[in-house]
Amino acid sequence: MSFRATLTLALLTATLARADESAADISKKSRERGALNLVGLVAELKLTTTGSDGKAKDQVLTTTSKTVGGRSHALARFSAPVGVAGVAVLTVEGDKGQGDDVSLYLPKLKRVRKVAKSDRGKAFMDTDFAYADIASNGTRDDDLKKLADEKVEGRDCYVLEGTGDESSPYGTVRLSVDKQTFVPMKVEYADKSGKPFKRYRTLKLKSFKDRVLAAESVMENLQSGSKTQMSVLKLEDSTLGDDAFTEQALERG
Repeated sequence: MSFRATLTLALLTATLARADESAADISKKSRERGALNLVGLVAELKLTTTGSDGKAKDQVLTTTSKTVGGRSHALARFSAPVGVAGVAVLTVEGDKGQGDDVSLYLPKLKRVRKVAKSDRGKAFMDTDFAYADIASNGTRDDDLKKLADEKVEGRDCYVLEGTGDESSPYGTVRLSVDKQTFVPMKVEYADKSGKPFKRYRTLKLKSFKDRVLAAESVMENLQSGSKTQMSVLKLEDSTLGDDAFTEQALERG
């Protein structure tokens, strides 16, 4: 078989494979492209939160994620400003149908506390992201359904829709996921009453080795008028072992 024929066959196979992607598979892959849940990578991020009054504040953190025991473990640790430096959050993917397990380390108290399921909808460190957004898209994978494809920022996207899981602050979630990279290009959230609540958008894509990621994105609170822009400052491969994704490791720093 000639090189051209081999290449054509490979592209056709890849296209057919993508066509067969289930809603759950697409959702899982999209979570691993979000800057707060980069599997196998360490990212330094800047979060700029602007209130409805126009006042802005910056926070800097590092995030990474790893699959341990078949479940996603996401770790975030703040380095600036001084008031939040050392604060760390560990999010462990919940069992099927269950919400994620979230642990918060507060250096001033020198202890780890669990974030109650009833608090998962609260703001993550005074940003427009919620604790439920750290390692999740706020829905149950087994509840997602595919809708008609659409274009977002000129890119062909799968469209998925589902309802919030038990610890989610969202009633419904609609995701638009880039077909080529699986980066979530747009996510629209409604609250439990069905009113538009928040909107996430990817503003800029970035290539890192063999992956394409969201380099800049924004979460807008449509009800309060505030927004949080997230920018990737630095990316590198993670060398952390499984023991780094434990509550004991949170306390060690």
